Amino acid sequence: MSADASLEQLLDRRPDLWRGRARKTFPAASTGLGWLDRGLPGGGWPLGRLTELLPSLSGCGELGLLLPLLARCTQRAEPVVLAGPALVPGPQALISAGVALDHLVVVREASESLWAAEQCLKSGLCGSVVVWPPAGPVGERAVRRLQLAAERSPGPTFVVYRPDQSPPPSVSALRLGLSPGPEVEILRSPSGLVESRCLSPESESVVDLERYRRHARSMQ
Repeated sequence: MSADASLEQLLDRRPDLWRGRARKTFPAASTGLGWLDRGLPGGGWPLGRLTELLPSLSGCGELGLLLPLLARCTQRAEPVVLAGPALVPGPQALISAGVALDHLVVVREASESLWAAEQCLKSGLCGSVVVWPPAGPVGERAVRRLQLAAERSPGPTFVVYRPDQSPPPSVSALRLGLSPGPEVEILRSPSGLVESRCLSPESESVVDLERYRRHARSMQ
């Protein structure tokens, strides 16, 4: 076996290594929201990787973006863990969103959220884990530990920061800024590059309308 072939096999076994100009790709799960799937790199939430959410305000729609995925997981009897959530919808709202409460675990103690999320990820049994770090600075080491644990979990993993928190340097596959609307800004993508791009249901409607107008003019 040549040295080049051996190196290629090593790289194939390590999708977390970036090959210069090559675009990194990761398997993804549908968000359940068509406009978001069409806008996100990879067409959904990365599997076995961290996705970081940076809401501008608490409760500005971060959980609403995740509910379609979380509902699917619980309907398949895959446990979903919410660790240290700032806000949790009431049971009726969750049921209306399709969440099977028997498979939803809520860790309410914020001070234990990172530890609890890491243990759940290491189990490899969860459909998805969503963690809200406790108030105050978030350490780089804690986030890296979550990423390592996420690689052992089959589903998407999310870190939701508080509005006054700054994310540490991390190896997350996807980082999104969130504003009411909802409006989603892609701050980091699985390509490893920083790309600022905004997505929202309204913006997609505007784009579709403009395409229709161009098509109509071309037919005249």
